[in-house]
Order: sequence, then structure tokens, then C-alpha cells
Amino acid sequence: MIKQKKTLANNHLKLRAMRPDDATALARIYLDTRLASFPWVKNPRLEDFVTVTQGEYVQVAIIEEEIVGFASLSEEDSFLHLLFIKEGWQNQGIGQQLLTWARQEVRRPLELKVVRINKRAQQFYKREGFKIIATSILANPANVTYRDDRNS
Repeated sequence: MIKQKKTLANNHLKLRAMRPDDATALARIYLDTRLASFPWVKNPRLEDFVTVTQGEYVQVAIIEEEIVGFASLSEEDSFLHLLFIKEGWQNQGIGQQLLTWARQEVRRPLELKVVRINKRAQQFYKREGFKIIATSILANPANVTYRDDRNS
């Protein structure tokens, strides 16, 4: 049997606020992505998700009852803290939908930081209209700050 590739074309993406029973699945996506793609993170743990998202608004992306990604937003300072997509679901438009949600939630232009060696994320945000407004080479790891300049 040929396994059909997961695409948004044959599934329906739903976004909703995080519920308490989502925490384990979201923590798993967060940890798995960090282990696979963030070599600068030392000793990541499943529990890190709850700590880093405390006080933030978390939006969950779901396709056919499967949690496939999330975004974490600090509405107070219009800062997108996290945007993670589950392995196997990248390049399906999920990140764009979560980004659209975040843009609609803030009053000022959305800002975010990306570690400089994370070229995939930098390319994504540039395609989405974000511009670099600051570079920090002294931070560990070095990062760049982006602002949503679509309406400037």
C-alpha cells in the first residue's frame, strides 16, 4: 500500500487556543524539533515547553485531530516567541497560517528573533515580509530580530 503524503490540500487545518490536555503533544513537538535542529540547546527537556510559554498565548494547529504545530505569542509586546511545526508537516502552509493568526492578534508590527544559524527560519520570515531590525552577535547563540514590515 502506498502511503499518501500529508498535505493541506486533502486535509483541513484548524487553529484554536491551547487546551490543558494539549501540553504533552506540544511539548513533544517542541522537544523533538530542538533535538533535531537546535544543536546549540544544551540538555533540552520535555518540561521546557511549559516554562518557556508561561504567560504567553499559545495557538494550536490541528489537522484531522492531530496536533501538527503551534505558535506562542506575547501579545503585550507583539512578540512571536515560538512557531514550531511537527516533523513531517513542514512546507504545508501551517507556519503561514499560524503567522497570519499572530499578525491578527497584535496591535503593533509583529517582532521575533531567529538564531543566526537557523537559515530555514530566516528564509521563511523573509518570504513572509519580515525585515531584520537588529543583529546580536554577543547573544549566545547570536540572533537577528525581525519586524513585520508588510504595512510600512
